[in-house]
Amino acid sequence: MNPQEFVRIGDTELDIQRYELRRAGQQIPLERLPMELLILMASRDGQLVTRADIVRALWGGNAFRETDNSINTAIRKIRIALDENPDHPLHLTTVKGKGYRLNGTRTFSEEPLQIPAEAVRVLVLPFENNTGDSSEDSLCDALADETSANIGVLNPERILVIARTTAARYRRVNKSIAEIAHELSVDYVLEGSLTRDGGRVRILAHLIRCVDQVQIWSRAHEPMTRGALDIQKEVGTALAQEVSPALAQQQQHMLARRLPVDPMAHDAYLRGRYYWTRRVHFDAGFAAHHALNDEDFIRARSYFESAVDRDPTYALGYVGLSNIFGSTATHGFYAPSHGYPKARESALRALALDASLPEAHQALAGVHYFYDWDWQRAEAEFLKALRLNPSHAETSRLYGRLLLVLGREAEGRAQFELAESVDPLGFEGSRVFGLIQSGRYEEVIREYLNSGHGNRSPLIYQLLATAFEVQGLYEEAIEATVDALTRCNEFARAACIRAIWDSGGYQKVLQWYLQDLQTRSRKRYTSPLLFAELYARLAQADEMFHWLEVAVAERSPRLCELRTNPWFQHYRSTGRFRKVEKQVGY
Repeated sequence: MNPQEFVRIGDTELDIQRYELRRAGQQIPLERLPMELLILMASRDGQLVTRADIVRALWGGNAFRETDNSINTAIRKIRIALDENPDHPLHLTTVKGKGYRLNGTRTFSEEPLQIPAEAVRVLVLPFENNTGDSSEDSLCDALADETSANIGVLNPERILVIARTTAARYRRVNKSIAEIAHELSVDYVLEGSLTRDGGRVRILAHLIRCVDQVQIWSRAHEPMTRGALDIQKEVGTALAQEVSPALAQQQQHMLARRLPVDPMAHDAYLRGRYYWTRRVHFDAGFAAHHALNDEDFIRARSYFESAVDRDPTYALGYVGLSNIFGSTATHGFYAPSHGYPKARESALRALALDASLPEAHQALAGVHYFYDWDWQRAEAEFLKALRLNPSHAETSRLYGRLLLVLGREAEGRAQFELAESVDPLGFEGSRVFGLIQSGRYEEVIREYLNSGHGNRSPLIYQLLATAFEVQGLYEEAIEATVDALTRCNEFARAACIRAIWDSGGYQKVLQWYLQDLQTRSRKRYTSPLLFAELYARLAQADEMFHWLEVAVAERSPRLCELRTNPWFQHYRSTGRFRKVEKQVGY
């Protein structure tokens, strides 16, 4: 290997001449022996390196040294430097009884282009609805959402798109571009409007550079058929020409592949995505325990089915169906065997139609995670999705959950923080969700108390209810539960829980939860994991383990997070619980 070359190993760069290992421009410390071993393996281009090869190369074949322990230690340090999970390695694999192999390396004859530390940040505001018909509001929001997704795949390493759900907070807010740019630290803002005159549609869009508030691009469209979708291609191309001219032609091709043949299919997909997003960002356990309704899921499914009916070649329509089949099973509306095989089929259909679609890889990753309990395949699909679009907040949040399950807490928290930075309002609570999964309940409570009681998403209060209960702060848990249910328009249930608390305390509330669950189970499907969680909270271990076994048998989706589920923390050290964990795949 030429010492002038650079080797890329995943997201890590090996600079042989400088004897350095770097990630995102930051040097990773590595001692001499592991560095020499890493260079040796990189030079073999994926071929097996035996332990005898290592001894000859690093010690000159001197067998008198204690080489076995030194090699083992060096391999362990390399894995730490590469951020590898030894149980599921992506690059450095052990060939038992033989040696090691370094896979997935790429060699460059000159130093790769350094990616700027700060990507360009873009905000797509909700399109103004000037039709006079309030029912078009959701279409305007969804059009902005899809435009955000399209821009996000232009040049993922240099463009960070702030998601629609954050932008939605600026609807009809009397703030200047400069004020919005300051609050969200964005570089470009796209704003648009929608009008209708009889059967004619007119779309007007402007792209504004925030630093000087110069309008660098503007288009007006009066589409008749497919022209309604041209705005996405043109916006993406205009931004590409401003940021990276060399990629404009490629990006225009990428955007064209996302569009359906039938514009009505696209319209249906956007509407379905709006309702799915509005409902899926709840804590699935809390939502199932309190029987929060599935109205938004039902609406979303209807729109996604309409999209693929109108255009059977539209990959995003099948992504939407995969999301619906999976999320309704995870949220406890259907048995896993009813939802996840359909989720898999739809995700694979989307990939067959467009293998470069990040949302399709994320949908398949969800099947591997929630239903197959196959962490390695799930991670591979999450990484494919993020390579195609690092600005996809939903992928970052789900990948963060997987990383926490695998015990890679720092990486997991980083993904949750990325999701919230890409979509700080729509994904509000993502970072807190990660803290709950990490068992850092005191930190969640402390942050909540220090920041005051503002108008926050239902998810924040759902998570707070868990944190307070685990910490034994039962009155606060009741208040958080009532706040969460009120924000979900479940006023009657909130009032009932408060009344039971006032009359009998928290134990009585838990007993009422159990009775309510038993009543529901006689009328419709009810996840056995819900019973296991309630019996854990009631400290009834035998009943808890019985229902855990039932949940394992039916592959309850949320069992993939059994290791991080707060209700089972007191039982994790027992042999009986470890047996259940092994059945899940830990």
